[in-house]
Amino acid sequence: MSFSWLTTLWAAPAAQLLAWSLVAGLIGLLWGLGEIVGAFKIETGRAMRTGGAWLLILMNFAAAMATYLLVASVVENANTWLTAIAVGLAWPTVIRNTTLKLAQPLQGDEASGDFALRFEQAYAAVQSLARQLINATLTRQRMKLVTRATKLDLSELEGKARVAVIASPLPTEGGGPPDDFINRIMAREVGDDIKKAMLAAFILQWFDRNTLDDMLKVQRRKQRTRA
Repeated sequence: MSFSWLTTLWAAPAAQLLAWSLVAGLIGLLWGLGEIVGAFKIETGRAMRTGGAWLLILMNFAAAMATYLLVASVVENANTWLTAIAVGLAWPTVIRNTTLKLAQPLQGDEASGDFALRFEQAYAAVQSLARQLINATLTRQRMKLVTRATKLDLSELEGKARVAVIASPLPTEGGGPPDDFINRIMAREVGDDIKKAMLAAFILQWFDRNTLDDMLKVQRRKQRTRA
């Protein structure tokens, strides 16, 4: 089977332009993914299932890709894989912080302002929207678990939280859960349901929802056995 058509296709400048723009876009996509990981940490997997996450990721992909297409079209001999990598890497640090001043008032009046296109502000607005969408979805999911956890006995939930801290492979000094946080929760002058909710939120924050869900499953099995 002859693949000469691939060589012919690759020789076309448009094909190379599209290929390298995709490379730049994929690197930009990784920057968007990194922002989600940094913000939501152990909830990254579930955050990735939300529309807000894909809004942020696809925006980074499309913006890096469009930036490369612009650079390759304007700068001579810039349609190369090195340029694609450079644009992808420079997207969050250089290009996103670029300001295009469209016009400057004739008089230097600060109140009149200037006409400028600030990519950083535009990106921050979309980024804020994406984070709010992700946070809203994850909050609804976590509230269901926290509400179920308030049905447990306070002393039992406290004991489970302490066991989780003891079982944590990361010590407090190494970025693990703070060992005195549970004591501060129990010492607060609030109702038991609030303490239960805070303990459940503590488990969700420092471990994951599977840890809390396992506790709830054990409790349900105990209740069925007693019945």
